[in-house]
Amino acid sequence: MRCWVVLLSFVTILALFGCGESEQAKRAKVANWVAELRANPSLAEKEEFRKQLEDYADIAAPEFAKLLKEKDKKVVLGALRVLAHLKRLTVIENIAAITKSPDPEIRKSAAQTLGVFGSPLAVKPLMEMLNDEVVEVRAAALEALAGPGGRDAPPFLQEVLPYLVEGLSDPHPQVRQAAVNGLVKLGQWSLQAIAKVQEEGPEIAKKEAEKAYREICEGFRKDLRENSDRLIRRDMARYIGELRYAKATPDLIEKLQNDADPEVRSACAYALGNIGAKFAVVPLQEVMQSEKEEMPVRLAAAVALGQMGNEQGIEFLIEQLKSSDEKVRASAVEALRTIGKPATRLLIEAAKSKDSLQRWGAVAALGETGDPKAVPILLRALRDEDENVRAVAAASLGKLRYARAARQLVRALADKSERVQAHAEWALENIGERAIPAIMDGAKRSATRLRAFRLLGRLKAQQAVPLLIEGLEDRKPEVRVVAAWALGEIGDQRAISALQRALEDKEPKVRREAVVALGKLGAEEVLRTHLTSERNPIVRTAVQLALQGM
Repeated sequence: MRCWVVLLSFVTILALFGCGESEQAKRAKVANWVAELRANPSLAEKEEFRKQLEDYADIAAPEFAKLLKEKDKKVVLGALRVLAHLKRLTVIENIAAITKSPDPEIRKSAAQTLGVFGSPLAVKPLMEMLNDEVVEVRAAALEALAGPGGRDAPPFLQEVLPYLVEGLSDPHPQVRQAAVNGLVKLGQWSLQAIAKVQEEGPEIAKKEAEKAYREICEGFRKDLRENSDRLIRRDMARYIGELRYAKATPDLIEKLQNDADPEVRSACAYALGNIGAKFAVVPLQEVMQSEKEEMPVRLAAAVALGQMGNEQGIEFLIEQLKSSDEKVRASAVEALRTIGKPATRLLIEAAKSKDSLQRWGAVAALGETGDPKAVPILLRALRDEDENVRAVAAASLGKLRYARAARQLVRALADKSERVQAHAEWALENIGERAIPAIMDGAKRSATRLRAFRLLGRLKAQQAVPLLIEGLEDRKPEVRVVAAWALGEIGDQRAISALQRALEDKEPKVRREAVVALGKLGAEEVLRTHLTSERNPIVRTAVQLALQGM
């Protein structure tokens, strides 16, 4: 009984919806539409006619493409209009064929149709049309090279940009406008090329490039105001800020205050800071001070104020360095880094705070400012009672690459905190060759010798070879290991004899590192001789690997 119910239901569905059109029925419909267009080419302009073809596009496109061979110009133009709507890549060759038509109106329409596809297959025939004798055809081909436009970079971007840029200097205004239109279609992907023309191009091209720049920026502005996609609004605010497009300031303020998405509001705040519009100060202050606003937006508003030289923004960010929320502190440091040198004076004061979290944040931010005025307070912070402050002070001095701090950083290699030692080691490596004399002095003291030897190896300090050779005799095996490693890294042949003696060291790990170093120095005979006497399997394996690597 249940089977009969299922069967009855299936029959009912078939009766209601049918079995779908057969291929033959579809082709018959398409043939009828083709005949209608041939008889009345103006149908191509009617949306309802084009719309009905969409469900049959794969069958219809090749059939309408056959009309491109018709002698009646109106039929050919109508067929191109339909093919532009259907956008099937299979007919690009058919369209490319009629770019050679003797009729300039057909050539122009063919170029426009190829532009709709946005396909690399359309680029070659369009480029050939750039030499057409008719200005209108050349203009249509040039604009079509940009494709239909959109947010994604077209795959042929680098290929067509030079032609669009060149078109900005064309003697014919119609061609120049086509170049502008094409660049505007490419949007953000053409901005770098436009900027180059604005800097170096001929006067006529500079004027056209300025026009394209304004149109692109106005497009960003429109999307910021009207687009329903929050990510697009966010990106548009970012682009406007990067371009410092001041005309969009009212829109940025409106979105800062009213957009539903915090990412968009943050992007608007940063953009206002980049633009530096003074009449944005009050709305930015209101957002920054509003406890109802989300913290990332408040931080962004503070950054914007700081970039404009408004100390209230910097003070707000410095206050956030006290936060118990690590993310807020890190964001505040990053925000102060964005502001840079204008924040130095207040950060130096904050680095003297009684609050260790605020001292830490201020010292971290000072390293990001790139301002040498920060060095004295950073050197003082190397002696701070809080190990986190000492560690970040060392890192900040390394970021500033301040060579005169090398001796204090070498002393920090002996800090009671390993974290401070590691940050000081990194800082010295970052300072580089200028730190080598101070590091060599540090290598003479047992408390800092191991890390100093490691640094000398990383910096490939050839002047330190004698010192490192002495280190092969150090009473601590871990120091002898690092000394052997450093000599291998430096690669100075003067070390071979000393490393050969180190092969007799009682510690296998020292012998192994000496073997690796000798391998780097190409001491094949020394290693073959040692292989016959070495009994430790780990060291023997190291010798064999070193020999294989030669």
